[in-house]
Amino acid sequence: MALPRTWLQRAEEIVEVLRRMKAKHLDRSAIEELFQLQRRAAIDLMNSVGVSGDRRTGFLVDRTSLLAWTQKISHDESWQLRRRKETSDELSQSMAEVQAVRAAMEKEGKTPVSFPIVDQYLRATIASLPHSIRLERGLITIHVPEGAPEDMRLEACQLLYELAMAINNDPDRFLERITADSDTTGLASLRSIARALTDG
Repeated sequence: MALPRTWLQRAEEIVEVLRRMKAKHLDRSAIEELFQLQRRAAIDLMNSVGVSGDRRTGFLVDRTSLLAWTQKISHDESWQLRRRKETSDELSQSMAEVQAVRAAMEKEGKTPVSFPIVDQYLRATIASLPHSIRLERGLITIHVPEGAPEDMRLEACQLLYELAMAINNDPDRFLERITADSDTTGLASLRSIARALTDG
């Protein structure tokens, strides 16, 4: 697995430095300083760009080639930085909202429901939903088994969470199911059965 490019967030600064430099070649120590890398990572970077020279004269990388390579990597991979930042911001906001809800519930003397978020919930799709969750045209029905009130409350929250994740993960299938003319289909089937009984 490739290591993350720790210098990506400084790519614009690195490109600017390379543009201003007059030296035609950079050695490993210069790469380490410019990209803020350890020896092994600097050597890997140089090999990726293309090196000239040998052990006797020293390995060098062409500044123009390095500039072009840096710009290309920055252009191709900078979206990963944006995605990580967006994910981090969204996670921070979600955590803050959850904490605010919990604080408000505690203030009102209410106990929040807590249950483990297992992989089954995180990867839920409309097709994977349990039979206790039923989707029909314009209608969602959730069946909670009889039991102790606290158990029923926990079960309901788990089912609702699983449903929410399925809708988020599988929006197209959700819309198909919730807008499908299932009532008409069911009615047509009943009519067919009644007609068959009558004809018989």
